[in-house]
Amino acid sequence: MRKYPKAPPLLAAVDCIIFGFDGQKLNLLVVKRRLAPEKGKWSLMGGFVKQKENLDQAAARVLKEMTGLDGVYMEQLYSFGDPKRDPEARTISIAYFALIDSTQYEAQLTHEFQAEWFPLKKVPKLIFDHDTMVKAARKQLQYKAH
Repeated sequence: MRKYPKAPPLLAAVDCIIFGFDGQKLNLLVVKRRLAPEKGKWSLMGGFVKQKENLDQAAARVLKEMTGLDGVYMEQLYSFGDPKRDPEARTISIAYFALIDSTQYEAQLTHEFQAEWFPLKKVPKLIFDHDTMVKAARKQLQYKAH
């Protein structure tokens, strides 16, 4: 593989923002992070893009691996690239979001990563810039609802 000698090292990741409506309230699905930094804290479902997958495939894979949810239609929201967003490495994250009927997916939900639904008004503090991502997704969801 040819390399670009002057290009800085950079990682690409995806983060999945899944809103769920249970018939009464809007909730957000989050997981407990299993690696450092921020191990054990609440997080969106996220992971690095693999060499041979596109962004949509990466988002679907990450969501399925971390929650068991499969076949969820997600839209690309925005790219987050603050140089200090990840303290370990320069990482650009492409955020995806979805609104699902959470009751339809309850049987698929796995708890390996302690996936849990929180009412939007009671979402715990999330790692890195994930709170900012959720705000942007809420704004886009409201825009689409109008």
